[in-house]
Amino acid sequence: MSIEKTESDRFLIGLFVTGVISVSIILFIFYEFGLIREFSLIFSTQFLSGREFAMLNGASMEVSLYVMILVSFISDIGCMMIGLPIFVIFHEELKQIPVMAPFMNFSEVITSNKSGLMHKFGLVGIFMICFIPFQMTGGLATACFAKLLGFTVREIIPVIAIASVIASVFWAVTADAVMQYLGPVQHYIPYFIVLVVASILVYNFVHYRNR
Repeated sequence: MSIEKTESDRFLIGLFVTGVISVSIILFIFYEFGLIREFSLIFSTQFLSGREFAMLNGASMEVSLYVMILVSFISDIGCMMIGLPIFVIFHEELKQIPVMAPFMNFSEVITSNKSGLMHKFGLVGIFMICFIPFQMTGGLATACFAKLLGFTVREIIPVIAIASVIASVFWAVTADAVMQYLGPVQHYIPYFIVLVVASILVYNFVHYRNR
């Protein structure tokens, strides 16, 4: 599946540079406030396994509700601003990289489904996909799916931003409430998260590698 370039390389490079600078500043701020560990915890879990696991992991480690929401939203927007230009400019080259093959194949499979949410509901479908708390439904993945369907970056960014902030608040509050009822069991959640992340990575690599 080819990608329709609705923006110039200059615009995409500008978006990439803006994302890199913004993320660098944010990381510095988190470091100055002594929150870089919390940022790394939420970001890495969300990037590898999805928002719901990131929120559960953060809540089990007693990370502040506001920090979880902020990091989850920043992770989505930062990854999208940096990753989407790379996805568009180097789309064909990324298909040739073994470690990227599972995602590239999955993105084409999901966007070729004519009965899917994005085909049926357009930008509303994109919002719904970004809100759903599963792996490969975060800001970057959803933006890549939308771009394959021909949406412009100017259409994609506002929808992803709104969906991300609402999803971050909803799932952070939900995870925090769940942890209040789990009591001592919550300390085993990080081990469960590691097992889930490892299983997802292995499944994606094996299942989508040769498709």
